[in-house]
Amino acid sequence: MKATSKNKTLRIIVPLMFIAILINQIAIYLYEIFGKSQNNETLTEIHAFAGLCFIILAIIHLILNWSWVKSQVFGIKKTKQG
Repeated sequence: MKATSKNKTLRIIVPLMFIAILINQIAIYLYEIFGKSQNNETLTEIHAFAGLCFIILAIIHLILNWSWVKSQVFGIKKTKQG
């Protein structure tokens, strides 16, 4: 994948990850306020769905940034040939 294509994809993925985290936290907050007084399965389903979306997006984010992870975390540098 070209760097520009990867950057365009990441510009979509990162905000979606933020939205998934935000929805997840709002669902937890609303459950703490309203969920204990009544059996509210909707907030639990929203929380689970937003969490699943975040995990999928995080895996895609990690795949797209794997070359950076290898160089920064594992110390594997790309060798220049030529």
